[in-house]
Amino acid sequence: MALLLISAIWHLRGSFIAVAALALATAVVSRLFSILNLNPPASIAGLKPDDLDLLVATGPGVPGFELLGWLLGALIFVQFILRSASVAAAADSREEALNASALFFIRVYVGLMFVPHLGSHILGGPFQFKIYVLYFESLGLHMPAIQVALAGTIELISAVGLTLGIFTRPVALLGSVYLLMSMLWGGHFQIGYVWALPEGGYEFGVFWAAMIAVFAVVGGGRYSADTDLWRSESARRLVPSVVRKVLAT
Repeated sequence: MALLLISAIWHLRGSFIAVAALALATAVVSRLFSILNLNPPASIAGLKPDDLDLLVATGPGVPGFELLGWLLGALIFVQFILRSASVAAAADSREEALNASALFFIRVYVGLMFVPHLGSHILGGPFQFKIYVLYFESLGLHMPAIQVALAGTIELISAVGLTLGIFTRPVALLGSVYLLMSMLWGGHFQIGYVWALPEGGYEFGVFWAAMIAVFAVVGGGRYSADTDLWRSESARRLVPSVVRKVLAT
């Protein structure tokens, strides 16, 4: 965490990709160590599904990590504002530059939203994994251990792909479909629309999926890894033009 703090200060005027990478690293580290349950109960027998979910999502973790995470997040946001202002001031079209910055911010935000979920599913250790296996089993899902691992893997791919803007279109399609299916298999469509309903309606999940689906259409935008990767000379030589047109922004 100290290295992340130093990096955030050092790169206060770094590139957009550097800002995105630092945001992803900060989110993973701060989220894991602020919610990681360091003293799991001796027995989880008799706990309801909602209790199982809360058990791995509320800590307690390492003291101070949550505050450090917020501090780093604020520094990264300052980086984004400084970079956006600098680019807009030097651009021929200030409006286009600001629109590109706004698209970058939304893409990174919806990507980082996967971090708390993948952290609990596949990065939180055997206790957290066991809890989610039991939780998925309580939902009536077959092969719950495989389902938890698969969910965590898709969330990891979605977080990295959207945050950095790499393979943005296929990753956005994957993430959007995954969220809709999780709403379906989790029974949220049957519960109702409003997310604040007991056990949660489908409002939040569908909104999140819709926001991600936008990037399946428009791509990662000007400030994405795809822009540099698929327009390079090596990509022109090695990757068919049809593939590059799909992947490039």
